[in-house]
Amino acid sequence: MNRENGVWYTESDLHRSQSEPLPATSAKKVLLFGGTFDPPHVGHLTMAQLAYEQTGVDEVWFLPAPSPPHKADIADDTFTWRVAMVSALLHDRPHLRTMPLEARLPRPSYTIDTVKACKQWYPGVDFMFLLGADSLAHLPTWSGATALCSLVPFVVAAREGYPIAQTMAKVREELPNLQVGVIEMPLLDVSSTWLRQRLDRGQDTCELVPERVLDVWWQGPNGVAKDVGDQA
Repeated sequence: MNRENGVWYTESDLHRSQSEPLPATSAKKVLLFGGTFDPPHVGHLTMAQLAYEQTGVDEVWFLPAPSPPHKADIADDTFTWRVAMVSALLHDRPHLRTMPLEARLPRPSYTIDTVKACKQWYPGVDFMFLLGADSLAHLPTWSGATALCSLVPFVVAAREGYPIAQTMAKVREELPNLQVGVIEMPLLDVSSTWLRQRLDRGQDTCELVPERVLDVWWQGPNGVAKDVGDQA
């Protein structure tokens, strides 16, 4: 293994990062939005757009995770496919960007490593991290959670079953240096897992997944089109 800019990489990671230059940015304030996005849906889009409007950042960066540690069923070989779906979701919104930066990092994809890398690669940018109240509730269990809270403030959106004030108070019992801002948004309790199950069964997704995202979904992760008769 080698070390570059303070982050450990395998040889294959280094080859990938050297062959693909970092995306350029003129942004001074950026809100990071991580996830598997399998599939991305209107809940993700609404959350990012409202956070952009309410925080005053220059851009929101969607960071699809190649191999999330908490979701063993998400295969690394679906990464390019999920990146393409996110790009389709963000169509014609230049302030919302797909940034597949975690492709450069070791697996699995830990948020602490991603934030450290972003701060190293883009030293002129002030970063914040966007997440739902359900993810905030589990933040103390994340790898390097204490260090993460010292590196970046969080922006939180409401989720059903996770009252913001109570959730923040409970998390601060374990992470006293937590910095949190709250955005106002309607409760859109949309689950990628639920949508994926409906898609796999050929059921209607009720336009919760935009048509342009579905066009990518039906191509499949290996570019092999699914049976048209199975489409929702």
